[in-house]
Amino acid sequence: MKIMKWTKRILMALFLIIIVLLITGFAFEKISRARAEKIKPDGQFAEVENHKMHYLKEGTGGPTVVFETAFDPAGHLQWYHIQKDLPKTYTTFSYDRSGILWSERGTNPKTGEKIAEELHTLLEKSGAPKPYILVGHSFGGMLTRFFVKKYPQDVAGVILVDSQYPADEKFLSPEMHKMVNQGLPGGFLKFANTFGAARLMFKNMFPLGEQYKYQNSLMPALLYKSADATLEEQDHMKSIKKEAAAISSFGSIPLYVITAGDKTRYNTFIKEPKLKNEMLGAWDKMQKDLLNLSTDSKQIVVPTSGHYINQDQPKVIEETVNEMVKKATVQ
Repeated sequence: MKIMKWTKRILMALFLIIIVLLITGFAFEKISRARAEKIKPDGQFAEVENHKMHYLKEGTGGPTVVFETAFDPAGHLQWYHIQKDLPKTYTTFSYDRSGILWSERGTNPKTGEKIAEELHTLLEKSGAPKPYILVGHSFGGMLTRFFVKKYPQDVAGVILVDSQYPADEKFLSPEMHKMVNQGLPGGFLKFANTFGAARLMFKNMFPLGEQYKYQNSLMPALLYKSADATLEEQDHMKSIKKEAAAISSFGSIPLYVITAGDKTRYNTFIKEPKLKNEMLGAWDKMQKDLLNLSTDSKQIVVPTSGHYINQDQPKVIEETVNEMVKKATVQ
């Protein structure tokens, strides 16, 4: 009987501790959000179909280099350091997709076509000079297909940065395909976001160092703004990939494919050597197949970089952008 009594007391104490922690976390999150609302956006806003979208524009004159972010709550911040380093003799443009960071969610569905339409409207309202050079990382690389299909006359070049391959089932075994497409635990992350844990989990989203000091000062303070829209994009990922796979040609639009080449980049989440080697081989094949999107394409392999080339080797992207700008200017 004494054991039962003490067990109940311990369980009750644990229950009360959890309740106190949840209340504390909820209050902490509310206070943190109130403080974050006072952070001044670093860019400008334009009205796109009855909601405001945030963008950062640097430089003057054409062409405009347009950065499309990966499946990532940091939005335009993933390109911030690169934009600051690129020449101001042409325009660079990054933005937050609807619901990400300072962009309002709006009511448009999260489809590839709608995302492309919103970006095009945003570019025109911002006064960004044509033509556009699209730079897309990972999921953002896949999104460039929709923009090229709908507005080919406005596109002077495309740079894919370790881009997702929409029909990855062609190159992956069922086991690996399931592993790489399982996604984030949406329910848990929404819970963590409500009670203050998410901002602690994503405390160091960017590398440490002076180059990323600004980004690290904002994230995870602004993470809550992006959480729901990021998970919504994940919910639509399967249909977006299916639609993107049907867009198989950019015609003769110049295309550069930048590929991560670090052989150890999957070590942290793929432990079995056989599966890791399968993923490395499949990714290499997918990246090479991306070259078939254009009759004018070339691949740039970055041996010392993981998937986030924009963080690991930003200079490679900057050099490639400058090369594409020269190519577009000559043409």
